Parts: sequence; C-alpha cells; structure tokens
Amino acid sequence: MSSSPSSASIAALVDLCCTHVPLWECGALGADNAWRLASTALQTGDAALCGVGAQLARFAWEADPLDPRLSRLVAALEEDGLLAAPAASLAQDIARRCRVPGDHALLHSVTDGNALRDIVLPRLADPAHGAFWLGRGVAWCMSPQAEDAAATLDMLLTAFPDCHPALSHRLRTAYAVLHGTHGEAHTLLETLAPSGRDGVAVANGAEYGGHDATRHGTYTPFMNWATVRRAALLAEEGDTAEASALLRRVWTAMPWHPNLILALHELERPHPAPPKDTPPPAILLYSWNKRDVLAATLDSLRASGTGDAPVFVLDNGSTDGTDAMLDAIARQWGSPFTKLRLPVNIGAPAARNWLLSLDALKRHDRVVFLDDDVLLDHGWLDGLLSIAVAHPSAAVVGCRITDATAPHAVQCADFFALPPALGQRSFADLEEHLFIHGNAGASTDTLLTAYSRPCLSVSGCCHLFDRAALDACGHFDIRFSPSQFDDLEHDLRTVLSGREVWYAGGVRVRHVQHSSLRQAADRARSAHIFGNRIKLEHLYPAQRAAEARETSALAARRDLLRKASRLAGTGSRP
Repeated sequence: MSSSPSSASIAALVDLCCTHVPLWECGALGADNAWRLASTALQTGDAALCGVGAQLARFAWEADPLDPRLSRLVAALEEDGLLAAPAASLAQDIARRCRVPGDHALLHSVTDGNALRDIVLPRLADPAHGAFWLGRGVAWCMSPQAEDAAATLDMLLTAFPDCHPALSHRLRTAYAVLHGTHGEAHTLLETLAPSGRDGVAVANGAEYGGHDATRHGTYTPFMNWATVRRAALLAEEGDTAEASALLRRVWTAMPWHPNLILALHELERPHPAPPKDTPPPAILLYSWNKRDVLAATLDSLRASGTGDAPVFVLDNGSTDGTDAMLDAIARQWGSPFTKLRLPVNIGAPAARNWLLSLDALKRHDRVVFLDDDVLLDHGWLDGLLSIAVAHPSAAVVGCRITDATAPHAVQCADFFALPPALGQRSFADLEEHLFIHGNAGASTDTLLTAYSRPCLSVSGCCHLFDRAALDACGHFDIRFSPSQFDDLEHDLRTVLSGREVWYAGGVRVRHVQHSSLRQAADRARSAHIFGNRIKLEHLYPAQRAAEARETSALAARRDLLRKASRLAGTGSRP
C-alpha cells in the first residue's frame, strides 16, 4: 500500500509551482520544456521548489537520457547532493560525453540509414561528444522514416564505447515500445522496473521533493519511465484499472507533476458517454486536389461509427478526379452524405464559412470540422461530445493529433501562449505579442497527453463547435486565406468572448500528412506563413494578447489544482 499525500499539501505545492514557475500549469513534457521548468524551479532558492526541480529533471532525463542539457543538469544535481547518485552515476558518465559538437549540422544531410551510419559511427568514440552522436542516431532509429532501424540501433549501441548495460537496455526497450509488439514491450519494461508497482521511486526528505529514495525497493535508473510506459500500454489495451494503479504510484512520488495529475485524473474519473438522445452534429470537410487521402479519410469516417450524423464535403475546385470519387462514395454512404462543388479553390476559411452557410446546417446545434487527411478511431465523435455535454461553457472542443505512422508522435495537443519574454521572435522590426506554446509537440508518451481541460487553442484537424457560440463569435476570417492561423485566430476570439476552448486528449486522431507549418519548406510557403503571422499580430495587440494568454492559463491552473486535490482526496490505493 502507498498512501496518497494530503489534499491541502499537494494543492499548496502545485499552486506554489504555478506561481513561481511560468507555464507550469501548461505541462512538463519534452526535453526542452522540462529542462526550462526544472531549471526555473531550482533557481527560486525555495527548498520545496528546489526538490521539485531536481526530481522533475531526473524524471525528464529518464525519458530523454541522451539529452545534453538534462544529462548535465542531473549530473550536477547528483554532485551537489540534491539527487542521490548511484555509485557509478550513469547521468554523470553521459554528461561527460554529451557535449554538442561544432559539426552537428552534418545531421541535416541525413536522408537514409547509410548516411546516418557514415556520419555517426566514426564519432561515437569521441570522449567529449560521443553520447551526443549516439543520441542523434538513436532518435533517427525511432523515427518513422528509418529503414533497417533495429539493425542500425544494434550497430550504434555495439559501437558506443563502454555503453552502460542499463542505458543499452533502456534504448532497446524504447524501440520495442514504439515499434515492437505489446508483449515484447511489456517483458522488457518489467526488467527495467523489476519490483513492479512497488519499485517506483518516491520522495524522501523535503516534502515531495529532495533526495530520491524508495519505500518498497531499490531505485533503478529508468524505473519511473518504465512504469509510466507500462501504464500507457495497459491503457491502450483497455486495462484502465491496472494502468491507473501504476500511474498513481508514480504520481505519489511526484504529485506536483502537471501531466501526471491530468492523466491520472482522466483514468480514474473519465467523462461519461454523452446521453443517447444527444443530437448528432453535422460533420464538415473541405478538400482541394487530395483525392486519394480524402477517400481514405471518408472510409475511416464511415467505419468509425458516427450514427446518424450527416456528412457534408466541399470539393474546393479540385482537378484530380475528386468529383467522381465523391459521387461514387455518395452512392455507397449509409447515412446522409452531401457533396458540394465549387469551380475554384476559395481557401480554408472561406470554405468553412461556405459550409456553415448551408440551410441544412441550421437545425444542428453542433458542427465538426475534419481535415481531409485524417484517420479516425471508433468512438471519436462520442469522445468529443462527452466533453461538450459535460462543459456547457465549451464553445470549441478539439483533440490529440498524432502522426499516422509509428511511433505516432504527437503533432498537436492543447496550446497555450508564452509570455513575450520567453518567446522566440520571428521579426526584427515588429513588436510581437503572440507566442504559441505547443507543450506536447513530438512527444510519444501519449498517455500523458490523454487528458481533458480548458486551454487557449486546439488543432483544426478535428474540432467540434457549439453552433450558437460560433455564430455569436463570428465565422472564420478570410484574411487568413488560403490557410494558416485561421483556426488559432478563431480560438483566440472565442476565449476573449468569454467562452472556453477545451482539449479532449482521450480522443486520438491520426494525421496522415504533417502539419502545414512542418510542410513549409519552400520560400513561397514560408512567406505566406510569415505574412499571416503579421496579420495575427496586428489583430491582437499587447493588451488583447495578454488577456487571452492569462485567461486560458488561469483556467488551466484552476483545473489542475482541482484535479490534484481530488486525486489526493481519494486516499490510499492498492
């Protein structure tokens, strides 16, 4: 048995973190984000926050053991006595060999496994930079584009001098989790956390901070990472009770961690399904010259179980056979399906507004916009509706967007905004106020993004709108045509109108193509994005941008405090 911390003490500590560490309430995923949060907490000088910062650094390092900054931070904390160090510190060994080399830009030329091996293998023996090169090679092996990844990973680990067995096993386990079978992954994860649930490292010393210790076993370097990963696999398999039991033990060690709070609360207190008499929303899509991916999206939509929800598809002036494909699908569709065609491409904002103007949509209280290149899980629509029904203040409900191919990295979760002092400027001659913070981008630990809460913005790949709120707030701004930032601008307008934007991370949608920002490789596309960015800045000057940023952050903070108190109030769990 592991006892839960008291509700009052945990709420006070979470509130302390939110007060003194900017963006704490937004989440602590990703190496860059976690490093910044941990460093800020350590710099406060407050004993409790220093303990939190030290443990967060180690937890983040377990997820990214070859990250140079996290390795150096954990090694320094061990040397200073803020974290207990094993006799032979793995973090300290990596930190000595993980400096960023001057020729790291060579990695930009990597297009295949041969190029990677040619660059990385000769540099692994470098005593100052070898671990950096190992990290880049391993990251490539985990990515969707890697060919012969298993063999390449084995080659890298074999060639890395004096590779610690725990590190080698951790990296092989990560590959199995991302690319192997669930059975193989479970077996390897069990060896990283050999004492099972009871081996999770928990706090000792300063309350919920300070030195690592264990109540039920000996801490091993990647125990918490392995336990969270086991919980994620179990949740995917439908065993939410066991997943919750495992995650609660990690949360007991780190009850201040925002993602642990949110994910555990979602597992233990899921939103009920929407009432059976909930009117179905209209499902709206628009497309231009994406016949094949649109066909796959519509096949996925039809198989996902949307009941009587009518579907409206606008062919936005396509010339690639989309028209004939939609005619064929319309003849096969089992529920109401309406095809519309325009002679020219009018862009995304105008296409959305065109669909919203249809007389047939006026009787629908809610509408859903889908991108034309997504794959949908069964039950996705009920997942969005459950949040909309439970939170009447929600004008918009979005979801978790991931890559369509393994390892299914998160493209979009819930978005917030950075204070200008933390933002990265895009223009030298423009005063900027809006710096969007994608706190979970590229994360593969999707259990820790599978929560629901209010936020500033959600992805436009799949979002549900309350029709009355949408009409009152106004439709999409055609100044952002043909696309880019139109959905973000509408979410900003929604928050400033007094309604809420909600993230439903329990709903997962696979995005076949990369986000438009990631596709902007040529000068014309980049110029278009920067142009729309300038428009956004002029629409939201400093005061309005600050109001939207602070309103959404406050809503997230209140939600986090409420959930932390509820988790602590549930008492002991077996």
